[in-house]
Amino acid sequence: MSGLRGKTAIVTGGGSGIGAATTRALAAAGARLAVWDIDGAAAEAVADEIEGARAYTVDVSDRAQVDAASAAVLDDFGSLGVLVNNAGIGTANTIEQMPVADWQRVIDINLGGPFHCTQAAIPALKVDGGAIVNIASIAGKRISYHGGVNYTAAKSGLLGLTRHAAFELAQYGIRVNAVCPGPVLTPMVESVTDAAARAVTAGMVPLGQWVMPDDVARCVVFLAGSDAAMCTGASFDVDGGMMVSNGTPYAAYMAHRTQGEAS
Repeated sequence: MSGLRGKTAIVTGGGSGIGAATTRALAAAGARLAVWDIDGAAAEAVADEIEGARAYTVDVSDRAQVDAASAAVLDDFGSLGVLVNNAGIGTANTIEQMPVADWQRVIDINLGGPFHCTQAAIPALKVDGGAIVNIASIAGKRISYHGGVNYTAAKSGLLGLTRHAAFELAQYGIRVNAVCPGPVLTPMVESVTDAAARAVTAGMVPLGQWVMPDDVARCVVFLAGSDAAMCTGASFDVDGGMMVSNGTPYAAYMAHRTQGEAS
């Protein structure tokens, strides 16, 4: 029912984490996949799992690379129906300590990348209409606790880009939406945290567990497909309830309010 069968989809940062999960989910929905990643070997590994998928080594902050890869996708597949702007990085310095180079690199990839990829994709998406899905973050609606001000600023900007692009591109039948994940338990996160730290984070989530890459991927498939035909300019939180939380560990919040209640 997704309406994605036979449509070509580009997923940036498709070699790992949310991008890899999204690539697999779109393929399962019938799409043809162009896997973009700055790590060409990672893109190849994911593409090798999927019949007919192709891998492309692309730094989305480099417009020349984006233009070349976009042209290659059209040569290889003949059309484009979906663009998922997922590629992103982060650093953790405070604003006092942040090197200017770190600020610029995160802005260039997390915000400049979606701009470059969107602009490059417009001519192909205009042919039959299509969908752009930007992977933002709940950090774009408040602040990042794991990244720095560069990450927060870029994700906030990406939400603005989403709204503005949705308005301008509606005339071509191109829909533009964003997904805002909460804490996502990617393999990278698992590699740099221990079980105790992960349990603390899970305790902050009202639904009691980390968001998984597949949770985000399913939302992307919905927004890319025909079931979301009248959704554009919107952002969808996939965060286990973090955006309605006040920051108190969920169990402590509930315990405080249920003390003394009759059993």
